[in-house]
Amino acid sequence: MVRQGEANTAGEGGLGQGQPRRGKGWQRLWPLAAGLAALAALTVFTILFARGPIEADLDSAARDVLARTGESWASARFQGRDATMEGEALAEEARAKVRASLEGLFGVRVVRDATTLLPERHPFTFSAVKDGRTIALDGYVPSADALVRIVGAARSGGDQVTGQNRLVRARGAPPGDFAALVIFGLGQLKRLPSGRLTLSDGAIALEGRARDLASYDEVAQTLHGPLPGGMVLARFEVRPPVAAPFLWSGVRDGTVLRLSGYVPSADARSEVAKALSSTVPGIGIKDDTLLADGAPSAELWMRAVRFAGAALAQLPEGRVTLSDSTISIEGAAPSFTSFDILLTLRRQPPEGFQIVRFAVEPPRASPFTWQIERSPEQVRLSGFAPSEEARRLLLDAARSGFQGVPVADDLQLASGGPAPEVWASAASFAVAQLARMHAGSAEVSGTRMVLSGEAADSAGYLAVMQAVRTPPAGVIVDAKGVRPPAISPYVFSVRREAGELTVSGFYPDEAAHLAIKAALERDFLREKVNDVSAVGGGAPSGFRDAVLAGLAQLSRLSSGELSVADAQMRLSGTVLDTTVGGEVEAALKRAARPPFVVETALQLAPSAPPVSVAECGRLVGELLSRGTVRFVGATADIDPLSRGLVDRIAAVLKRCPDGLVRVSGHTDGIGDAAANVRLSEARAKAVVAALAAEGIAPDRLTAAGLGSGQPVAPNDTEAGRALNRRIEVELKERAP
Repeated sequence: MVRQGEANTAGEGGLGQGQPRRGKGWQRLWPLAAGLAALAALTVFTILFARGPIEADLDSAARDVLARTGESWASARFQGRDATMEGEALAEEARAKVRASLEGLFGVRVVRDATTLLPERHPFTFSAVKDGRTIALDGYVPSADALVRIVGAARSGGDQVTGQNRLVRARGAPPGDFAALVIFGLGQLKRLPSGRLTLSDGAIALEGRARDLASYDEVAQTLHGPLPGGMVLARFEVRPPVAAPFLWSGVRDGTVLRLSGYVPSADARSEVAKALSSTVPGIGIKDDTLLADGAPSAELWMRAVRFAGAALAQLPEGRVTLSDSTISIEGAAPSFTSFDILLTLRRQPPEGFQIVRFAVEPPRASPFTWQIERSPEQVRLSGFAPSEEARRLLLDAARSGFQGVPVADDLQLASGGPAPEVWASAASFAVAQLARMHAGSAEVSGTRMVLSGEAADSAGYLAVMQAVRTPPAGVIVDAKGVRPPAISPYVFSVRREAGELTVSGFYPDEAAHLAIKAALERDFLREKVNDVSAVGGGAPSGFRDAVLAGLAQLSRLSSGELSVADAQMRLSGTVLDTTVGGEVEAALKRAARPPFVVETALQLAPSAPPVSVAECGRLVGELLSRGTVRFVGATADIDPLSRGLVDRIAAVLKRCPDGLVRVSGHTDGIGDAAANVRLSEARAKAVVAALAAEGIAPDRLTAAGLGSGQPVAPNDTEAGRALNRRIEVELKERAP
């Protein structure tokens, strides 16, 4: 019972009185719990602080083993002793090899494979295109390391590289060191100014153009010799340097034939020697040709060489030159038979070639003359031509230049004339000038040409006269016998209106035309000239002098027209003062010489409205800026050709009757100063007298001689002195 009670008491007091008993049990377990906690802490400490060195050791060991096995594409990343394999594998065997290598490392617990397998490419291709100092890459590489090596090799020597991003890593590369094969190929490509390198699996192809023969020989010997790494040559398309033009020349000097220029290959050189030896029997050949590219096709080129041999067989002293697809033949034919054979060859050039120069001398002619005679019905060629080509060129030019007119060809071939090119240019020149004529001829002896005939029109005559000023090189041309077209009736006119001059009709020659233009520029106050006149034959005798006399009087008209019809001259228009009309008519009739007859129809111009004195001054100043009052020699006599300017000044002064006019004379200061003052005063008084004669009140006019006291330009040039020899007119208001 007691035990039971005790037990009950104990049970009831489990939370109280029984507690001390449990406390004693925990005290017994406490050392064990403390030991376990210390062990756990030590373990954590060991893991945390020993893990770093372990991973570093494993990383280093992994790199070493991968380098030894040659699998540099792979890498290993460690977390503790657990490895993760990474990289792009070229084959499944390589992945297995790397796994086995890592798993065999001491200390590695687990290897996780995170590698990928590169795509496989067949054929495994690589290309490089070189253009100057730039190389463009494309294709496949087996690894990043190979890519770095290839790009570095491409950049060597300072070349620029593009296309690195187009180099794709892939499986399928040929066995061995693919980068080394590419670097070998790049070394050959870099010897060329431009080209293309291609590798397909283990085959190499190289295309391009060699910089020179030495480079060509080096590349050719290298690629046709033993190649590295089992490489085979698929294609060799490197061309020797281009010769432009591709020249070949054979020069025969008796029994020796000297060859120079280029041949397309060594085999072609041998074939040329055989062909020429058989075509020109007994000839000795001295071959100085060089190897080059740029020839036409080998077969056609050899035909041209055989053709050259046939021509040289007829020329003991001669030359035949091939230039690209053209042929030149030069020399002297020893006989008419040889010349005929050469003419036949000339008409039958080899396929793909044309003869551009045939300078073979035929028999000699002295004197060497030829003619072209042109009439409306026929053109006739006669005399000698220096070559068949020159003859044909002249015949073709005549048919083209005289279309619709029959051409008779009586030319013969001969030597002894001028150079063929001089003859041809003279012939073309003669045809061009005769084509501008209604009828005429060109007679040539050596290099002297005489042209005669009548031009078809004015433009044609002027064109002939212009052309003979610059004849063909080496040709002397006499064109005195060329006449302008006959004009009937012979008309000419100059119309003055609204500040413009219109010239129409005809003049007999350029000298008359120049004299007329000079008069218009000098005597008509720089008025605009519209010249639509033309040259024409049939002018009456004394035409130029009669027209110049008429223009002198037209210059005094405010507006009007001078017209000529054969020997009838008519001057019509308006004058600025009643006195001027009579003076103009009398002066023109005095100047006219037979056969010319003069008729005038002159009227007084309407009076202009009045203006202020200031405006008068401005208008007079404008007139003097456009013209100069000139005098006869060193006298005070007004030049008749300046009377038109004086007339216009008087007409302006009449528009402001209240203005006072001061006329000043100036000289250029050459000679005695006192004499200059006297001359300038006399000239001013002469102008005052002329103005008074045209109705300007004398009390408005004063004259002053200033000599050379007021120069407007330096006297060290004729132009400056001419500016200083002048008349000035000033206006001012009358004093109230």
